[in-house]
Amino acid sequence: MLTREFYSIIATEETAVRFLQQHGLLQSEDETDPCLRCGSVMVQKRKRDRNGEFRPVFRCPRKGCQTTRSVRSGNRFFHYTDLNNKLHCNLSLCAILEIVYYFLMDTTIEVASAHTGRSTHTLVDWYTMCREVCSSVISVRSRGRLHGTINDPVQIDESRFAGRRKYNRGRLLNGDQAAESDDSDADVENNRNHGRRIDGPWVFGLATKAEVRYFVVQRRDQATLLAIIQREVEMGSVIHSDEWPAYRQLQALGYQHSTVNHQQNYIDPDSGANTQLVERRWLDAKVHIMKKMRSVPLNQLQGHLDYMAYKILRKTSEDKFITFLQDLRNVYVD
Repeated sequence: MLTREFYSIIATEETAVRFLQQHGLLQSEDETDPCLRCGSVMVQKRKRDRNGEFRPVFRCPRKGCQTTRSVRSGNRFFHYTDLNNKLHCNLSLCAILEIVYYFLMDTTIEVASAHTGRSTHTLVDWYTMCREVCSSVISVRSRGRLHGTINDPVQIDESRFAGRRKYNRGRLLNGDQAAESDDSDADVENNRNHGRRIDGPWVFGLATKAEVRYFVVQRRDQATLLAIIQREVEMGSVIHSDEWPAYRQLQALGYQHSTVNHQQNYIDPDSGANTQLVERRWLDAKVHIMKKMRSVPLNQLQGHLDYMAYKILRKTSEDKFITFLQDLRNVYVD
C-alpha cells in the first residue's frame, strides 16, 4: 500500500473504523452483540470525545438505557487489557494503524518516534505486539510441519548471534563447553583478554524455499536439536545439513538425511547436499538484528527472528499491510 493511500484511510477515526470493519477486524452493526443491560440490538452512532472529534460507538437505542460500547470490542489487539484486567489503550485507531504501518516498513523506533510523535516506550510496546502476531503465524500449530522433498529439501544449520571482538579486546567466546578454555592465553589478565570466556546465544534454523523457522537454543547438542527437528519436520522428509555430530541420528529416526563437508565443498558433488539457502537466511537475519538493530536483548531475540521468518513467508504478498491485518484478524479477533 502506498503511503498516500494509507493516510487517506486514517484521515479520521470514522474512516479508520470503516476500513477495519470492511476487513473483518472490527464488528459491524449487524455483527455486534446485543445490549448487556436490556438485550436490545445496538446501533452504530457518533460520539464527540474530549478533543471535539467524532468517533464511532455502539449505542443502545432504547429510551432510558442508551448504554454505549466501544467499536473495538472483540479485537484484543485494539482493545487489550493490562495485568489488572483494565482497558489500557489510550491511542486512537488512527494512531495504532500508523504504528503498524511503520513497523511493516522496517522503520526504526527513533524514526517512527520523530514521524508519529509517540514516545519510544509506546512504540516499543506496539512493535512487540506486532511481532507477537508474526510469531503466532509461523508457529507449528498454524503452519503445520515442514515437508522436505528432493527438489526442495529442509536445510538445517545453527549459528551464533554474539557479535565480534574488535582489536582483540574484551572477553573471548566459548564454544559449547561451559568450563573455561584450556587455551594458553585463557588466564591472561591484561587489557586484551580478561575475565571468564562468554558464550553467546545460539540460533537453530530450518529453511525451505517458501519459509524459514528460527529457534533460540541454549546449546546445539543432539538432545536439543533433534527434539526441534522431530517437532517441526514431517517424518520421511529430505534434510540437508553440514556434518555437525548432533545430526548423525537423523537417518535412524526416519529422515532422508544428506550432509556436506564444508571443509571440502560448498555443495556435495555426489548427493548435491548443501546449506546455501539457510546460510543466506542467516545473513538476512544478522544484517537486520546485529547491524541495523545494533543487537537486541536476549529475551527479545526470538521475537525479532520470528519477524524475519514472517517476512520471508509473506514475501510474495501484493500488499504487506493488508496481509498483516488479515493475519492479525486470525490471531486476535474473538
